[in-house]
Amino acid sequence: MAYNLQGIIRKSSTNITTEFTRLAYASQNVANMNTNGYKAVRFEEIMDADGSVHGVERTDFSQGEFYMTKNPLDVAIDGAGFIPVTTLSGEIRYTRDGSFMTNKDGYLITKNGDLVGSGIKIDAAAEKTEIRKNGDVYSYKKLGEEGEYLGTIPVVQFQNPEGLKNSGGNNFIATEEAGKMKLVENHDYIKQYGIERTNFDLTNEIYMISRINASILASSKLMTAVNSMYQSAINITE
Repeated sequence: MAYNLQGIIRKSSTNITTEFTRLAYASQNVANMNTNGYKAVRFEEIMDADGSVHGVERTDFSQGEFYMTKNPLDVAIDGAGFIPVTTLSGEIRYTRDGSFMTNKDGYLITKNGDLVGSGIKIDAAAEKTEIRKNGDVYSYKKLGEEGEYLGTIPVVQFQNPEGLKNSGGNNFIATEEAGKMKLVENHDYIKQYGIERTNFDLTNEIYMISRINASILASSKLMTAVNSMYQSAINITE
């Protein structure tokens, strides 16, 4: 397909706009390389049935690498799903960041201060806190004695997790596009003494950023050259 000068400038301008958007998402991913449970976000162009093109944000919910810690309150989800948490304003959010701690009242919370599950109060005086694979939390006042059940860290799944909306703070909000939510029962998804890391490869992400920068530079140079040709053509006609 042949393009006139104005068409080439228009196409290059559109490409630069798209590439800058892709660069913003890639940079966001790199900035969150140390955010536990972070899911990489991509910008993709989709062609509709009528031939029009629009951009969409896609979140990659694939499993991140498991990283072992020494904190008994750290958990990772080994499988699909999210842990529901309640914000200070009473709103329900969903996360895969299981780097938990306790608040001043002893309740299990996220780094954002969100309450885990329906409220699980940890016994600070206990010698051991056990979080089993099904999410059940037990406290042992003395090693060798029978444990006390404190509550369960729930795991939920959505029909279409890509429909979840990122609300910041590594949390997601349920939407109609996400479909029906279900509580996962009788599972073994919870792994104590560990957290899930980001699910992207930093080297590939940096390589992608370099390619995007090269594309932006090439389009900018093309626009400059074509604009010069366009101005020359105008001067000739005058």
